[in-house]
Amino acid sequence: MSFFKELKRRNVFRVGIAYTVTAWLLLQVTDIIFPRIGLPDSAVTLVIALLMIGFIPALIFAWAFEMTPEGIKREKDVDRSQSIAPSTGRKLDRVIIGILTVIIAYLLIDKLVLQEPVTANKPVDAQVSQEQDESTAEFAEAATKGQSVAVLPFVSMSSGEDDTYFADGLTEEILNSLARLPELLVTARTSSFHFKDKNMPVPEIAATLGVKHVVEGSVRRSGERVRITAQLIRAEDGFHLWSDTYDRTLEDVFAVQENIAENIAETLDVVLNEEKRQKMRDARIDDVEAFIAYQKGLEMVEKAHAISDPVDLLPEANRYFDQALSLVPSIADAQMERTDLFGHILFSNAVGIKSYSSAELEDALEQLQAGLTLVARHAQSEAQRAYIEAERAEFSNDWSGIPAKLDRAFQTEECYSVNWVSTLASIFGWAEQVSAHYERLKRCDPLSGSHVAMDGQFSIWAGKAEQVIESTSHFLDNVAFQPWVDDMRFTALLASGNYHDAPDMYAPNPEGSFYEVPRKIMVYALDNEIDRAREILEAAKQKGPVNDGSLLINEAILGNRDAANAYASKLDARFAGPFILAETVKGCFCGAPFDLEATPNFKKRIEEAGFKWPPHTPIKFPAKDW
Repeated sequence: MSFFKELKRRNVFRVGIAYTVTAWLLLQVTDIIFPRIGLPDSAVTLVIALLMIGFIPALIFAWAFEMTPEGIKREKDVDRSQSIAPSTGRKLDRVIIGILTVIIAYLLIDKLVLQEPVTANKPVDAQVSQEQDESTAEFAEAATKGQSVAVLPFVSMSSGEDDTYFADGLTEEILNSLARLPELLVTARTSSFHFKDKNMPVPEIAATLGVKHVVEGSVRRSGERVRITAQLIRAEDGFHLWSDTYDRTLEDVFAVQENIAENIAETLDVVLNEEKRQKMRDARIDDVEAFIAYQKGLEMVEKAHAISDPVDLLPEANRYFDQALSLVPSIADAQMERTDLFGHILFSNAVGIKSYSSAELEDALEQLQAGLTLVARHAQSEAQRAYIEAERAEFSNDWSGIPAKLDRAFQTEECYSVNWVSTLASIFGWAEQVSAHYERLKRCDPLSGSHVAMDGQFSIWAGKAEQVIESTSHFLDNVAFQPWVDDMRFTALLASGNYHDAPDMYAPNPEGSFYEVPRKIMVYALDNEIDRAREILEAAKQKGPVNDGSLLINEAILGNRDAANAYASKLDARFAGPFILAETVKGCFCGAPFDLEATPNFKKRIEEAGFKWPPHTPIKFPAKDW
């Protein structure tokens, strides 16, 4: 006890505490400043080493020396009756309190200001009305039966060229890991990223997306070092169920992603065994440059599908996907995304939008089928694998196995995306299943306009025109205006028969419309005003070239069977003709827009698959009497 008292009297404890808190504050300052002035990570490591080495000498110095009015003296040379050690101790106490005050202020600023994802206070243009319509309320109710979560885009707190893509990639990695857990309903990327750079209270975001929980965070990247913060928020009261801050190097960032996802899952009462953990790991890319390239590719895909012909921009998207795949060949989503270009090349050539050489078309088909084969190998389930195999078969000369694959493809509650072969499914007997699948996709991704539009197409084929009017109107009124969604609302009004009093039925097509010629031709055709509709169609043809698929559809609804068959025969003879003829059947909504005998290649595919012909007729145009 006498030694302990002597340590206390000589202020050794106080010096140790003062040294520790000062060293901690100094490390935070160097960690922020050194990278900004270009010093390498080794400089921070050197400071850490020097401070650790200096701790013991500081304690020895405090034991052996004492401050006196005459300066520093050896402790043994100081008269105890003249010692000012108690006064020095009180000064040290004030120093420690001052440093701790600075540390607390720093922590508060870092937590509440530097790491705050929301930086603006402005209304969001996509805010959904508090009075949601009944169908959206049903989606939200279904989505919240289980544990549900949306991972919002992590905010990039640094300004490097690729730092935003890095933050987006980190967000999607966490989102994809959570989406592998069947117990969780995880909002898909399109809807979560809708809130990027927008300020909206967490409860309103959750209500819009139909989830109970929201994950938000920030990323600060400097050289090879990165600071990541993440928090899981309960939407109903804004309570933070879990949060953490990670200071790591880029090499450790993937372990951080895994830790964040697992903490979120466990906080939401998901019991994780090794099998589930492995599924979450399988969703990761685990390469910084790869997921930055992948994010750039996704951004380009979005731009491509916002213009009339995606083929103009999809090659650039594929360059990014190829870069990502060269680093991590197993990124199934990148493989799937890159196949879209080749499908559009075949589509553009078949309808006459663009002309490609035989070699270019053969290469496009080969790459599409090879890509789908790779995607199928990495499918998350047998249902998804069956769908991908059906899509691959659609671009082949043998459709015989497609029906069995479609039967398996929709026996799932998953939210995997579907593409071209959904056309065959909707027009040849699986319209209900495709529509139900898109209801799930809308639940997982409620702010995706493409899902709303494609659901509109397939639901019209399923006889649900009134439901399509409701869902498309809600999206257009409360989320955003998208031409494709507006086109499906227009078509659903025609299919329902409730179009005469609807506004804008005779108005010009919105910019970016799915319909290449004026939509009002369909209105006049449905009212049996054929001469008026014909006049508008001829004027459109004089104004500029119209693709053969669109001309086939319009000739069919105007009752010109010979012309429709002529265009169908022309399409059938082109590369991948049966594929595009199926698309024209879907787009016409008029049953059989041509005679099967006019299309020998398409007829052969139909017979191989055993599909019923003609398909049923969602919209009955009076002049089309076959």
